[in-house]
Amino acid sequence: MSGVLPPLVEPGGELDDEAIERYARQLTLPGFGADAQRRLRNARVLVIGAGGLGAPALLGLASAGVGVLGIVDADRVELGNLQRQFAHRLRDVGRRKTRSASRAIRALNPGVSVREHPVRLTAANASGIFAEYDLVVDGSDNFATRHLIADTAEQLGLPSVWGSVLRFEGQLSVFWGARGVRYRDLYPDAPTDGPSCGTAGVFGPLCAIIGAQLAAEAIKLITGTGRVLLGRVAVFDALHGEWRGFALEGERGAAAGARSIGIVTASALRQELAGADGGPILVDVRESGEPGGIAGAVRAPLSALQAGSVPALDGELVVYCARGIRSGPAAEFLRRAGHGPVRTLAGGLAAWEASAR
Repeated sequence: MSGVLPPLVEPGGELDDEAIERYARQLTLPGFGADAQRRLRNARVLVIGAGGLGAPALLGLASAGVGVLGIVDADRVELGNLQRQFAHRLRDVGRRKTRSASRAIRALNPGVSVREHPVRLTAANASGIFAEYDLVVDGSDNFATRHLIADTAEQLGLPSVWGSVLRFEGQLSVFWGARGVRYRDLYPDAPTDGPSCGTAGVFGPLCAIIGAQLAAEAIKLITGTGRVLLGRVAVFDALHGEWRGFALEGERGAAAGARSIGIVTASALRQELAGADGGPILVDVRESGEPGGIAGAVRAPLSALQAGSVPALDGELVVYCARGIRSGPAAEFLRRAGHGPVRTLAGGLAAWEASAR
């Protein structure tokens, strides 16, 4: 899957002199130009969450000239948000995040039309809200909402740009059911436990990095510029300043069977390991330099599996990584090699450590 797609949005009207001056640095980009800028002005983008990821994504999209920005968030700004949610200011504490973010957007670019949806996203209201937009940016902070966003976008035929952050690590990708890659290819089910930013912490600048990349993927989708992350997951380790990634094949690719791979929560796995039979074989697919781990696990880095080095293991396997992102592709490599049954640990090592507290 190449990730090179036609533009999602048709061009709007001609640019006036103010727009040409405002977007001059974009207009001179190779392969971008006035046509792409007119597509941005004609685009309608819905951002779920005005927090750590949504706030920088909104500012990036507004500064680029997206015509309509929708914001879904039911929360109010708190003092603890200011460490990472860069659209908000001290004076905004106590205000609805949608209103605070809307004010920041209008101060940055008054030509952007902002639609506030100060509600909690639910199965009852998601379709009605999503139907007003061309694509969705998922800046939510829990699995249940992410699955709701992904399922609703798929039902409406919309692409979704997804990101997640925890501690020093962030991930992002693009999902589009109509083009064969879904969020459920990465996370078949919503785990019921696992750490959150509130319990495990998050590095503030990481949110800006991943949030800006969410805006970049949305801009590429709208304009047909470059290669989007459809079928790929990018992972950034802010602590070591390293990007890495892996391919994620969906229902049209060879990994369609990945959805048959099971998932187990940390608490359930602890019970299985405490059983009389000793439980499943644990396979740690993190790279060799990543510290910690679960006692007794077999180390089989994802990079080694991708290079064809698959260990010979006999029995039921549970695959884990740092946060549950790399374990899916790794489990698929093991499944293709004849191992089975294979499951992944929801939330990875971070969820395992959190479940011990």
